[in-house]
Amino acid sequence: MSRTPRTAPTPAEHPEHPGRTPHAFRTGHNGRIRLAAAGCALLIAASAACQTPGRADTGTRVRQAVERLGEWETVSATVRVEASADEIHAFLRREHERGAGPAVSRTDALLLSRMETAFVFGSDGPLKDLGDKDRLDTAAAVNFGNRDVAAYKSVGADFYVRADWTRLAHETNRSRETVVRAAELARSADSLPPSLAAARDLLEGRWVQMDPEEFDHFARAVGGKYGERAQRLANSVDILQSARAQHHVIGAVRRALEDHAVLREAGRADGTERVRVTLPAREVADGLASALAPLEERFDGIGFSWLERAPDRRVTAELALRGGVLSGMTVDLARFTGQTGAGDVEEIPLTVSFAPGSAVPVKAPRGARWLDPQDVMAAVLYEELGSPRP
Repeated sequence: MSRTPRTAPTPAEHPEHPGRTPHAFRTGHNGRIRLAAAGCALLIAASAACQTPGRADTGTRVRQAVERLGEWETVSATVRVEASADEIHAFLRREHERGAGPAVSRTDALLLSRMETAFVFGSDGPLKDLGDKDRLDTAAAVNFGNRDVAAYKSVGADFYVRADWTRLAHETNRSRETVVRAAELARSADSLPPSLAAARDLLEGRWVQMDPEEFDHFARAVGGKYGERAQRLANSVDILQSARAQHHVIGAVRRALEDHAVLREAGRADGTERVRVTLPAREVADGLASALAPLEERFDGIGFSWLERAPDRRVTAELALRGGVLSGMTVDLARFTGQTGAGDVEEIPLTVSFAPGSAVPVKAPRGARWLDPQDVMAAVLYEELGSPRP
């Protein structure tokens, strides 16, 4: 279930528990970091895009709302799609039929309708004071309405992961080869020898530290079809761990929106002020593609071809300000395909909820062992050979 992070927590209130899911992460969407990060950057950029004449009042309030959120050292964002499985499936099926996306099963649509992803962004000081050489520490976790099934932390130069393989296999209806194989290995993980303690921790859902560049080796070890996906994931993590790349992406979004964003008041209700940010999607996408091009060579495999699919139309995001602090953003994904209003196509709202603070500090989990790919390969071999319990 979704949980709103408490503000101003202290580490003493929420100690890390090996093998337990941190409460801070019991929220989320489909886990696409790029999409959520873009949403966060949009809001940061929107605050800077409110300086032009004729929109000072609304722009000033938005800027101040973002700045107040940025006064915290840690901010949480919860991302989810607010649509039913039937609506999502119909929408994605139409996208596939017109050549704009892969085939998506009913199981995939059901997962998207239930999935939430919580992101936590932290630094040593107020987020709004980050300099060009300062980087954000980040954490995220995915759930399907109850306990987390996967999570990561990127702290400094270190990267940590954890996953509940048995739960993942159940939630995905055993449709993912790598997940199913890992769940099978997890059942006998307690029989692994002490030399494979890190592999046992990974299989049993505890935090482990690893090199993201080795993702493809892990997939191969458990029999998964890793292909280009593992490399794209590794490159995405590389961006998360690079202060230079973080600032380049945020700066590119900010500049694009400064030139194009139009803000208008959208009313007040239940103590929440709403502001609409309208953008010419094609022009913004072209500007972003040009600005982000220098990152493509460094992060080969991510690519920005998705920007080429932006429609030649104006799209709108709605911001929510509550108590003078930025609290959310909603975007209709169907607007980016030009499908809204066509026949029986429904809106597919993507919502991002923001809250200052976090239920757990973004810090390295205690007791996380270093995991090498050969440890996983050895665990697979150990299980296949049917080695007896030591």
